[in-house]
Amino acid sequence: MKRKESSLSRLFRLLETDRALSDFPAVCRRLRVLPGALNEALLRSYGIGGEELILRQLPE
Repeated sequence: MKRKESSLSRLFRLLETDRALSDFPAVCRRLRVLPGALNEALLRSYGIGGEELILRQLPE
């Protein structure tokens, strides 16, 4: 049986391949997940919210 990839692993794979993502809601739309659910999973697992994660990825 094929195992479904988690939204967190899809998020990190997307961030590695596409650095042009502007904000967290845009990332969630691309992944087709609810921002609140993904943000909650990030906070639980890594202690960082989605918006902060995206801001850290943006080039200075």
